Amino acid sequence: MRFVQLASGVDTVPVLLELNRAAHLWDRNPERRLYPGTPHAAMTDITVRYMPEDQVTMEARRLEHRNVFWPAWRELPALRPMVFALMQRVAAVELGSILLTKLPPGKMIEPHSDAGNWAPHYYNCKAHLTLAGSAHVHCEDEACQFAAGTVWTFDNLLMHSIENIGECDRICCIVSMRCEP
Repeated sequence: MRFVQLASGVDTVPVLLELNRAAHLWDRNPERRLYPGTPHAAMTDITVRYMPEDQVTMEARRLEHRNVFWPAWRELPALRPMVFALMQRVAAVELGSILLTKLPPGKMIEPHSDAGNWAPHYYNCKAHLTLAGSAHVHCEDEACQFAAGTVWTFDNLLMHSIENIGECDRICCIVSMRCEP
C-alpha cells in the first residue's frame, strides 16, 4: 500500500476565497517549472514556507536548510488551522516547506522522484491536501485519485507523477513535516 489517506471532508472554501483575492501570489518564483528537464513545467505554484527567499537557488535547494514563512503565509491565513491540524494528525515534530501548486486540466507533473535532495529525507512526511479539482496520482506500481477536500501521503522518494483528470485547475497544498518513530 503506497498511499495513506490522512483526512477527508476538509473545508477548502476559506483558502480558495483567499487565493482568489491573492491571485498575484501565483508563479512569483517560477524556477521550479523553468529549469531544463523539470517534471513541473505544466504547473504554477505559490511558496508559503521554504528557505529564506534571498538564499533560493537551484543548487541551494538540494542542501540542508531551515524553512521560514514567506509573505504568502500572511496573505492566506486560512491555511494556518489546516497546517497545524495536519501536524497534529501525524504527530509531526517539525514543519518543513509549504507549497501550493496549480495544475491545469489535462496537464501532468511528469514522472520523477524527489530522492537526491536533503529535504525529502529529513522532512519524512509530505501531506497533499487537494484544495480544488482532482488528480490521478501514480506512485511506482499503484495509482490513487486525490479529490478536493482529501489529504493523502505517499513516499515521494519513489517514482511518481500527477495528472489533472478534472475540468478545472487542480490546486494542492503540499505540507512537508518531520515525524519521528
